[in-house]
Amino acid sequence: MQLYSTLEKYQKIKSYRHSDDYHFYLENRHLFANIDAYRFLLMPTNEFDVIRANIVIEAIKNKKILDEAIIYAFKESSLKTNEVSRFLEEKMAKLPYIQDGSNKIFVPIFSRATNQLYAKNFGKLMKAPYSRLLKDFSNSAIDLFDVYNFSLYNSMFTRFVPLYQDDKILVVYHYDFMSLYIINNEGRLDAKLALFDKYIRRPDFGHIIERLKAVVDAYLLDDREALYNALIDNKFISARLIHKIKHREYRFKKRLSRKSAK
Repeated sequence: MQLYSTLEKYQKIKSYRHSDDYHFYLENRHLFANIDAYRFLLMPTNEFDVIRANIVIEAIKNKKILDEAIIYAFKESSLKTNEVSRFLEEKMAKLPYIQDGSNKIFVPIFSRATNQLYAKNFGKLMKAPYSRLLKDFSNSAIDLFDVYNFSLYNSMFTRFVPLYQDDKILVVYHYDFMSLYIINNEGRLDAKLALFDKYIRRPDFGHIIERLKAVVDAYLLDDREALYNALIDNKFISARLIHKIKHREYRFKKRLSRKSAK
């Protein structure tokens, strides 16, 4: 849709390549460089893929912290059984996780079953066949975006603010990138609305989440005119840019009608 590409083109903020998220990605991408399942994230072309790459990085960092703690607790320390559990639980308390029903997922690059080893059955990781996870885990890596989808994006692994969710989509906002993201139930991006275009001289950053409600409602209704009005009325997009978009859409439709008439 021309709306989305035009909003992104005219957005006022600097490129995502200047963001803290991107710098974090550059410093840590080596952590998944040899994992085939995530090679597609090695050369991100937009900030959403940077965010997804950073989720993978955070998951691997969690794994490394837990691996080291488990090896220490079972091999190197003199901790008793009840002390081992307490020691590992204290480590986990400091880590980001996904709330998956009644379970916590600390290493979402692994399946739910494997995560139970990291959350409860620690001792099994010291024995075959699970001990291989402490060394080479690349073959056990899953498509975490498809498996955990909405719960992954609505967790401490990201800085998204959730605004709406049903069975098909999740709508979130990111303060640093000043954009709305519509994510489908396969964990992929359906659409992005980049806010605050360059024609807005003094952007209003107050009460953004409350003001976004009308924009989200209009999107869900699939009402283009209501969406335009909500973006203008809530000072997210200038009337000048919306007028430009409408004019381009009019010209595009006119060209189509001419072609069909031939």
